Amino acid sequence: MISHFIVPNPSFSQYVCYPDLFGRYNNFPQHAERREQGQLKHYNLHLIFEGSGYVMNGSGRERLALGAGDGFLFPKDAFQQYGSSVDHPWDVRWIHFETQIPLPMLREADDSGGWLFTFSNRERFKALTEEMYELCSPFETGNEPRLSALLYEILVELVQHSERLEGSSALEKQNAIRVAADQIRYKCEEPWSLERMAALAGYSSFHFLRLFQQVMGKTPNHFVTECRIDAAKLLLATTALTVTEVAAQCGFAQASYFIRVFRSSEGVSPKKYRLIYGQGASPA
Repeated sequence: MISHFIVPNPSFSQYVCYPDLFGRYNNFPQHAERREQGQLKHYNLHLIFEGSGYVMNGSGRERLALGAGDGFLFPKDAFQQYGSSVDHPWDVRWIHFETQIPLPMLREADDSGGWLFTFSNRERFKALTEEMYELCSPFETGNEPRLSALLYEILVELVQHSERLEGSSALEKQNAIRVAADQIRYKCEEPWSLERMAALAGYSSFHFLRLFQQVMGKTPNHFVTECRIDAAKLLLATTALTVTEVAAQCGFAQASYFIRVFRSSEGVSPKKYRLIYGQGASPA
């Protein structure tokens, strides 16, 4: 199966990123490309979901095997050579695009002539690319903003859910931390010790603390507090629970501490927040 979409030049010139061509090759063993330096004027992103293939690295001097969960990104004007396995053809989704966003993976591709990576969260990338296909079947000018937004989302998701190809173990660690963070968020009202949080990811407390700060950009305790404040904001805006009741339901042992932390986070007291954002709930 071959799906190929050509996107007309956008009528609006200020998109931060925009696709030129995109599509999908599935069970097509003849898929192979070779482009000399300077031939392709757009970034070229490929995401492999099934099967296998190869990419030539270093101006065609080294052939590297790729499989499901791998991908590659070529910068503009780069030499490119890649193709599907004949025996086990890949299901690969690709996008040629333009952008000026200063993302690390784009800089690495620009500097090295290409970026090879492994990625997770595959179902999410499938959904995003499927929506792009739908928006071009047929294309309408009114779909331009959404196409740009979907491409931006794909690029940002890759920043968060990919690693250099040789760094797959690092990606597995990142995923373990994000899964643990989601579990903590869903039950933020419960008592969370560092040891209990670390057990969710299968790491020692020391290792978990270091990894969590790297992946989430904050300490686990800070994350728990942020989640509790978010839960409290929802209750204040949508229920008539008293401030004391909100504090208790969100995991704060003392209402006075909750009020102090809430004011530090949001710049207003819980009562004031309810007056601003409450939806008909009686202030307490």
